[in-house]
Amino acid sequence: MSQIESDRDLLGHIRVVLVGTKEPGNIGAVARAMKNMGLRRLYLVDPPDHKSGDARKMAHGSGDVLYGATVCSTMEEALQDTILVVGTTHRKRNHLDVLHGPKEISRRLLALPEGAEGALVFGREENGLSNNELQLCHIVANIQTANTYPSLNLSQASLLFGYELFQAAMNPPQHPDLDLATFQEIEAMYDHLTSTMDRIGFVASLRPENFLRSVRRLFGRIALEKRDIYTVHKIFRQVDKYVSQAVRPSTEGDER
Repeated sequence: MSQIESDRDLLGHIRVVLVGTKEPGNIGAVARAMKNMGLRRLYLVDPPDHKSGDARKMAHGSGDVLYGATVCSTMEEALQDTILVVGTTHRKRNHLDVLHGPKEISRRLLALPEGAEGALVFGREENGLSNNELQLCHIVANIQTANTYPSLNLSQASLLFGYELFQAAMNPPQHPDLDLATFQEIEAMYDHLTSTMDRIGFVASLRPENFLRSVRRLFGRIALEKRDIYTVHKIFRQVDKYVSQAVRPSTEGDER
Protein backbone atom coordinates (compact mmCIF):
# COMPACT_ATOMS: atom_id res chain seq x y z
CA MET A 1 0.00 0.00 0.00
CA SER A 2 1.39 3.41 -0.97
CA GLN A 3 1.77 6.26 1.54
CA ILE A 4 -1.19 8.15 0.00
CA GLU A 5 -3.41 5.04 0.11
CA SER A 6 -2.39 4.47 3.73
CA ASP A 7 -3.27 8.08 4.64
CA ARG A 8 -6.68 7.74 2.95
CA ASP A 9 -7.34 4.55 4.90
CA LEU A 10 -6.55 6.30 8.20
CA LEU A 11 -8.81 9.23 7.32
CA GLY A 12 -11.64 6.97 6.20
CA HIS A 13 -13.11 6.68 9.71
CA ILE A 14 -13.60 10.46 10.07
CA ARG A 15 -16.89 12.09 9.17
CA VAL A 16 -17.16 15.77 8.29
CA VAL A 17 -20.60 16.92 9.44
CA LEU A 18 -22.16 20.17 8.21
CA VAL A 19 -25.14 21.34 10.28
CA GLY A 20 -27.74 23.69 8.80
CA THR A 21 -25.62 24.98 5.92
CA LYS A 22 -27.59 27.64 4.01
CA GLU A 23 -25.75 27.94 0.69
CA PRO A 24 -25.32 24.94 -1.65
CA GLY A 25 -22.09 26.47 -2.96
CA ASN A 26 -20.55 26.27 0.50
CA ILE A 27 -21.27 22.54 0.63
CA GLY A 28 -19.55 22.11 -2.72
CA ALA A 29 -16.54 24.13 -1.54
CA VAL A 30 -16.22 21.95 1.58
CA ALA A 31 -16.41 18.82 -0.56
CA ARG A 32 -13.51 20.13 -2.64
CA ALA A 33 -11.47 20.99 0.47
CA MET A 34 -12.12 17.49 1.81
CA LYS A 35 -11.01 15.85 -1.42
CA ASN A 36 -7.82 17.93 -1.38
CA MET A 37 -6.93 16.49 2.04
CA GLY A 38 -8.04 12.89 1.63
CA LEU A 39 -11.31 13.15 3.54
CA ARG A 40 -14.28 11.61 1.78
CA ARG A 41 -17.13 11.02 4.25
CA LEU A 42 -19.48 14.02 4.19
CA TYR A 43 -22.64 14.17 6.34
CA LEU A 44 -25.22 16.92 5.86
CA VAL A 45 -27.80 17.87 8.50
CA ASP A 46 -30.93 19.58 7.12
CA PRO A 47 -29.11 20.91 4.01
CA PRO A 48 -30.33 22.83 0.97
CA ASP A 49 -30.12 21.08 -2.43
CA HIS A 50 -26.51 19.89 -2.25
CA LYS A 51 -26.60 18.68 -5.85
CA SER A 52 -27.57 22.04 -7.34
CA GLY A 53 -25.56 23.91 -9.94
CA ASP A 54 -23.77 26.11 -7.40
CA ALA A 55 -22.75 23.10 -5.33
CA ARG A 56 -21.49 21.18 -8.38
CA LYS A 57 -19.54 24.20 -9.59
CA MET A 58 -17.80 24.76 -6.27
CA ALA A 59 -17.08 21.04 -5.84
CA HIS A 60 -14.99 20.95 -9.04
CA GLY A 61 -13.19 17.60 -9.18
CA SER A 62 -14.80 16.26 -5.99
CA GLY A 63 -18.19 15.09 -7.21
CA ASP A 64 -17.68 11.72 -5.54
CA VAL A 65 -17.57 13.40 -2.12
CA LEU A 66 -20.51 15.69 -2.89
CA TYR A 67 -22.84 13.08 -4.42
CA GLY A 68 -21.82 10.49 -1.86
CA ALA A 69 -22.87 12.70 1.06
CA THR A 70 -25.17 11.22 3.69
CA VAL A 71 -28.18 13.46 4.35
CA CYS A 72 -29.62 13.47 7.88
CA SER A 73 -32.55 15.29 9.46
CA THR A 74 -30.87 15.80 12.86
CA MET A 75 -27.37 16.14 14.25
CA GLU A 76 -28.01 13.14 16.51
CA GLU A 77 -28.69 11.03 13.43
CA ALA A 78 -25.45 12.17 11.79
CA LEU A 79 -23.47 11.21 14.90
CA GLN A 80 -24.87 7.69 15.32
CA ASP A 81 -22.16 5.12 16.18
CA THR A 82 -19.37 7.70 16.51
CA ILE A 83 -16.90 7.48 19.39
CA LEU A 84 -15.43 10.98 19.40
CA VAL A 85 -17.36 14.10 18.32
CA VAL A 86 -15.43 17.33 17.79
CA GLY A 87 -17.49 20.50 17.51
CA THR A 88 -16.01 23.65 16.01
CA THR A 89 -16.63 27.29 16.94
CA HIS A 90 -15.06 30.65 16.16
CA ARG A 91 -16.82 32.48 19.00
CA LYS A 92 -15.82 32.55 22.65
CA ARG A 93 -18.59 31.20 24.86
CA ASN A 94 -18.76 31.55 28.63
CA HIS A 95 -19.38 27.84 29.27
CA LEU A 96 -16.49 26.69 27.06
CA ASP A 97 -13.19 27.19 28.81
CA VAL A 98 -11.32 24.36 27.05
CA LEU A 99 -10.84 24.79 23.31
CA HIS A 100 -8.50 22.62 21.26
CA GLY A 101 -6.60 23.61 18.13
CA PRO A 102 -6.59 21.67 14.84
CA LYS A 103 -3.32 19.85 15.64
CA GLU A 104 -4.63 18.51 18.95
CA ILE A 105 -7.98 17.34 17.61
CA SER A 106 -6.28 15.73 14.61
CA ARG A 107 -4.09 13.70 16.95
CA ARG A 108 -7.09 12.66 19.02
CA LEU A 109 -9.20 11.68 16.02
CA LEU A 110 -6.41 9.60 14.53
CA ALA A 111 -5.66 7.97 17.90
CA LEU A 112 -9.09 6.33 18.08
CA PRO A 113 -9.12 2.53 18.35
CA GLU A 114 -9.09 0.68 15.05
CA GLY A 115 -12.52 0.67 13.45
CA ALA A 116 -13.87 3.48 15.66
CA GLU A 117 -15.67 6.41 14.05
CA GLY A 118 -14.92 10.09 14.68
CA ALA A 119 -16.79 13.22 13.60
CA LEU A 120 -15.71 16.80 12.92
CA VAL A 121 -18.75 19.08 13.08
CA PHE A 122 -19.19 22.53 11.51
CA GLY A 123 -22.16 24.84 12.08
CA ARG A 124 -24.04 27.45 10.09
CA GLU A 125 -22.35 30.16 8.09
CA GLU A 126 -23.70 33.08 10.11
CA ASN A 127 -23.65 31.80 13.71
CA GLY A 128 -22.09 28.33 13.83
CA LEU A 129 -23.37 25.61 16.14
CA SER A 130 -25.93 26.42 18.82
CA ASN A 131 -25.11 25.85 22.50
CA ASN A 132 -27.36 22.78 22.52
CA GLU A 133 -25.57 21.37 19.48
CA LEU A 134 -22.15 22.01 21.03
CA GLN A 135 -23.42 20.17 24.10
CA LEU A 136 -23.63 17.01 21.96
CA CYS A 137 -19.91 17.28 21.17
CA HIS A 138 -17.31 15.62 23.37
CA ILE A 139 -14.64 18.26 22.76
CA VAL A 140 -14.68 21.67 21.08
CA ALA A 141 -12.07 23.11 18.72
CA ASN A 142 -11.36 26.46 17.16
CA ILE A 143 -8.78 28.08 14.90
CA GLN A 144 -6.78 30.97 16.30
CA THR A 145 -6.96 34.00 14.00
CA ALA A 146 -6.08 37.68 14.08
CA ASN A 147 -8.43 39.59 16.38
CA THR A 148 -9.08 42.20 13.69
CA TYR A 149 -10.97 39.65 11.55
CA PRO A 150 -11.59 36.35 13.36
CA SER A 151 -14.17 34.81 11.01
CA LEU A 152 -13.36 31.99 8.56
CA ASN A 153 -15.80 30.65 6.00
CA LEU A 154 -16.75 26.96 5.96
CA SER A 155 -14.37 25.90 3.21
CA GLN A 156 -11.42 27.71 4.82
CA ALA A 157 -12.09 26.14 8.21
CA SER A 158 -12.59 22.65 6.78
CA LEU A 159 -9.42 22.97 4.70
CA LEU A 160 -7.32 23.97 7.73
CA PHE A 161 -8.65 21.11 9.85
CA GLY A 162 -8.28 18.76 6.88
CA TYR A 163 -4.67 19.79 6.37
CA GLU A 164 -3.80 19.00 9.98
CA LEU A 165 -5.57 15.65 9.72
CA PHE A 166 -3.68 14.81 6.53
CA GLN A 167 -0.37 15.78 8.12
CA ALA A 168 -1.13 13.75 11.25
CA ALA A 169 -2.01 10.72 9.12
CA MET A 170 1.54 10.65 7.78
CA ASN A 171 2.84 9.89 11.27
CA PRO A 172 -0.20 8.60 13.18
CA PRO A 173 -0.25 7.92 16.92
CA GLN A 174 -0.65 4.38 18.23
CA HIS A 175 -4.19 3.07 18.55
CA PRO A 176 -5.08 2.32 22.19
CA ASP A 177 -6.73 -0.98 23.04
CA LEU A 178 -9.93 0.56 24.43
CA ASP A 179 -13.58 -0.41 24.07
CA LEU A 180 -14.89 3.15 23.85
CA ALA A 181 -18.54 4.06 24.31
CA THR A 182 -20.55 5.25 21.32
CA PHE A 183 -22.36 8.56 20.97
CA GLN A 184 -25.70 6.87 21.71
CA GLU A 185 -24.37 5.17 24.85
CA ILE A 186 -22.95 8.41 26.22
CA GLU A 187 -26.19 10.28 25.52
CA ALA A 188 -28.15 7.50 27.26
CA MET A 189 -25.91 7.99 30.30
CA TYR A 190 -26.69 11.73 30.36
CA ASP A 191 -30.42 10.99 30.01
CA HIS A 192 -30.22 8.59 32.97
CA LEU A 193 -28.30 11.16 35.02
CA THR A 194 -30.92 13.82 34.28
CA SER A 195 -33.88 11.57 35.14
CA THR A 196 -32.24 10.43 38.39
CA MET A 197 -31.55 14.02 39.45
CA ASP A 198 -35.22 14.80 38.80
CA ARG A 199 -36.33 11.81 40.89
CA ILE A 200 -34.29 12.87 43.92
CA GLY A 201 -35.43 16.47 43.59
CA PHE A 202 -31.96 17.81 42.82
CA VAL A 203 -32.02 21.53 42.04
CA ALA A 204 -28.87 23.21 40.69
CA SER A 205 -27.97 26.52 42.32
CA LEU A 206 -27.37 27.87 38.82
CA ARG A 207 -29.59 27.28 35.81
CA PRO A 208 -30.13 23.52 35.25
CA GLU A 209 -28.85 23.66 31.67
CA ASN A 210 -25.58 25.20 32.86
CA PHE A 211 -25.13 22.45 35.43
CA LEU A 212 -25.63 19.75 32.80
CA ARG A 213 -23.09 21.48 30.56
CA SER A 214 -20.62 21.33 33.45
CA VAL A 215 -21.28 17.59 33.84
CA ARG A 216 -20.76 17.06 30.11
CA ARG A 217 -17.56 19.07 30.23
CA LEU A 218 -16.30 16.89 33.09
CA PHE A 219 -16.97 13.61 31.31
CA GLY A 220 -15.86 15.06 27.97
CA ARG A 221 -12.29 15.39 29.25
CA ILE A 222 -11.83 11.62 29.42
CA ALA A 223 -12.23 8.79 26.94
CA LEU A 224 -15.26 6.94 28.27
CA GLU A 225 -15.19 3.17 27.79
CA LYS A 226 -18.29 1.00 27.71
CA ARG A 227 -17.43 -0.31 31.18
CA ASP A 228 -17.32 3.28 32.50
CA ILE A 229 -20.82 3.89 31.16
CA TYR A 230 -21.99 0.64 32.78
CA THR A 231 -20.54 1.76 36.13
CA VAL A 232 -22.32 5.12 35.99
CA HIS A 233 -25.63 3.44 35.07
CA LYS A 234 -25.17 1.00 37.95
CA ILE A 235 -24.78 3.88 40.43
CA PHE A 236 -27.86 5.64 39.06
CA ARG A 237 -29.90 2.42 39.14
CA GLN A 238 -29.06 2.01 42.83
CA VAL A 239 -30.17 5.60 43.47
CA ASP A 240 -33.38 4.99 41.50
CA LYS A 241 -34.02 1.82 43.53
CA TYR A 242 -33.46 3.65 46.81
CA VAL A 243 -35.85 6.46 45.80
CA SER A 244 -38.52 3.94 44.79
CA GLN A 245 -38.25 2.14 48.13
CA ALA A 246 -38.28 5.41 50.06
CA VAL A 247 -41.51 6.71 48.52
CA ARG A 248 -43.41 3.38 48.50
CA PRO A 249 -44.58 3.41 52.19
CA SER A 250 -46.10 6.88 52.00
CA THR A 251 -47.83 6.00 48.74
CA GLU A 252 -49.32 2.83 50.24
CA GLY A 253 -50.43 4.79 53.31
CA ASP A 254 -52.27 7.28 51.14
CA GLU A 255 -54.13 4.44 49.43
CA ARG A 256 -55.31 3.11 52.81
